[in-house]
Amino acid sequence: MRTLLTITLFGACLANFAQVNLDRALVLTSVDSSQRSIEGLGAALQDDALVTVHDAQTGTYHWGQAGGTSAAITLALQPVCSAYVNGLVLRFMPMVSASGPVTLNVDGLGPEPIYRADGHFANAGQLQPGSIAEVVYADSAFFLRSPTSEKCPTGFLQANSSLCFMRNDTVNVSLFTAAKWCYDRGASLCTWDEYIFACTNLQAQMEGMFDDWEWTDDTSDHTHTGVQVGRWSCRSERSWVARENPNNYARVRCCYHVK
Repeated sequence: MRTLLTITLFGACLANFAQVNLDRALVLTSVDSSQRSIEGLGAALQDDALVTVHDAQTGTYHWGQAGGTSAAITLALQPVCSAYVNGLVLRFMPMVSASGPVTLNVDGLGPEPIYRADGHFANAGQLQPGSIAEVVYADSAFFLRSPTSEKCPTGFLQANSSLCFMRNDTVNVSLFTAAKWCYDRGASLCTWDEYIFACTNLQAQMEGMFDDWEWTDDTSDHTHTGVQVGRWSCRSERSWVARENPNNYARVRCCYHVK
């Protein structure tokens, strides 16, 4: 047996508001399709609340306000996210440039790592101010769905249409740590050709030049050495021991390739 519930609200000058709880399905049966609707629904503020077509189309519930740091991004949703679940899709615009080992903490649920779709850390050009990031949650991590940026990320100079060169030298480490440091940021150590090209053409805009040796992506395996460059000029070059030891350290300046 079907129970028919008819609710009619009348109002003249004052708006009428009502909260109705039904213990069974609500069936709209009017022959006029324009009458088979529920109007005036507010924003969904609970997990079991109805979502309007308007809010679904605008992506309101997937958009978050970003904060935090370059290594630990925070996100605030409205309504608040109650739990991480597989398939959770979120969009935000980073406040600061971030890459490499970086986490996302949504509404205080705890930090989870952000990876590219291939399982590697986010590229240097993927999380930066002015670019919208879209992530999906799966198996205790967030995975980026947004494409790699076609412009140089913060801290890099445009050497040509496809090559970005880091403006300043950075950490002082071994060759192997240097290679991983750049890789974790979606970049790589520069090859000899890339270094010479960028150094020659961008020298006036670069910082930290010619004050220390810098690693390039080149080794001489038979002598267990790596190639260091840039000590006194763009063409300064030497082979140096690649073993892990503070005496073998040099500076890191990464190259980044845009699509």
